[in-house]
Amino acid sequence: MRKDSLAVAIEALSWMAYTGTGERTALLKAAQQMNIRESGDLRQAHKWIMETSRFQNRLDWFIYQHVPAPTLEKATHGIRSLFRITAYVKLIESGPIADLERVVGWARQIIGWRELRPYEEYLGRLAFAKPDPSMRSISELERLALETCHPVWYVQRVILDLGRPTGLRILRRDQLPVSTFARVNSLKADKNSFSPEQIHASAVNDLDGAFVFDKASNPRERGELASSGKIVIQDLGSIVAGSVASPKPGQTVLDLCASPGNKTSHLAAQMDNEGEIYSVELSATRSSQWKKEMARTGCKIATLIRADAAHPPIWRKVDVALVDPPCSNSGVFARNPASKWKITYARVKELVRSQARILQAASERVAEGGTLVYCTCSILPEEDEFIVEDFLRKNAEFRLIPQLPFLGCPGLRGASKCQRFLPHLHECNGYFIAKMCKV
Repeated sequence: MRKDSLAVAIEALSWMAYTGTGERTALLKAAQQMNIRESGDLRQAHKWIMETSRFQNRLDWFIYQHVPAPTLEKATHGIRSLFRITAYVKLIESGPIADLERVVGWARQIIGWRELRPYEEYLGRLAFAKPDPSMRSISELERLALETCHPVWYVQRVILDLGRPTGLRILRRDQLPVSTFARVNSLKADKNSFSPEQIHASAVNDLDGAFVFDKASNPRERGELASSGKIVIQDLGSIVAGSVASPKPGQTVLDLCASPGNKTSHLAAQMDNEGEIYSVELSATRSSQWKKEMARTGCKIATLIRADAAHPPIWRKVDVALVDPPCSNSGVFARNPASKWKITYARVKELVRSQARILQAASERVAEGGTLVYCTCSILPEEDEFIVEDFLRKNAEFRLIPQLPFLGCPGLRGASKCQRFLPHLHECNGYFIAKMCKV
């Protein structure tokens, strides 16, 4: 624990609160802005950023027990970030008073003692406080939301949709990071050119070229391999989705909502860079990310089309269509905890309507005998099985078909040919995959 790590964490958390920037982007921006490059400082800052985001509602509940609301409301983003870090060290890490005194001492230098002075009394209250037992007086849903660190609406949906036992396992599992997966990029490297053990990783059973990093793996070494294009860091469900699509060399593929491009390059690798991939992406920023990914991975057969995925300007029939529409990202809350505080159930309903439109648009461009794959990084049935059920009712020419590889667990509501990945079972992001054919 050092002063520079606290400075970067406060600045990054302030960026996140002010602009909605994600955790890793905010960390890089803050580190560059403050010219802090020491790896130990950045690791500690990253931990504070991720964990204060993960436990945010519980930390805020604890803070509001001891700091008047008007005092917090007039505080700057930097002061609020400091309160959350202090609460994290006290409440989650159970840090000694000496650690809390160091945090406040450094904060005087980082923020300025004049600006911090009106808040020092309340920081002292946090340092010596005990968790208030009044949590027992709130509703069951509110208690579970604080215990598992999720929005109340999400706790309610997960328990209703997945049942209380499974729902609670998922919610509690989100309090820990998930494993990091990757695949060998056969466009740049031979699958036998290195073994997973050389980079402190283990092969994933029944998924050729995929592996999971051990805790002992070196982040810098991983980054160098990824930068070279020899590997693609990609979550397990996403790798499986590309394998399930299984395009062949010479085929034509429609890739909707294509950025950041991990699945695009996977499709091209399976096609040996022979054939055509039409990748549709609306966002200018995400399109730029996609282009960089194609250059890095050596994908030569993909064409970017800037358009709304619900109205792709492509009318030729394709052999394979892969649909990965914008979703709640509820399956990624363990990896990107800040995202759970940005999504609302009203927004989920909007996304569901968009997902249905995009899936329908893709289906209209699939040739007879062709394949349609729908996937999301959501665990909510509204975005998964319900979408597929509604689509199949309206499109009798499509049928669900078995998937290979099948590494997840069967879908809900009798959709046994679909597969789900769940963090508490598979140590990866939550994910859903449905594979259909046009008969």
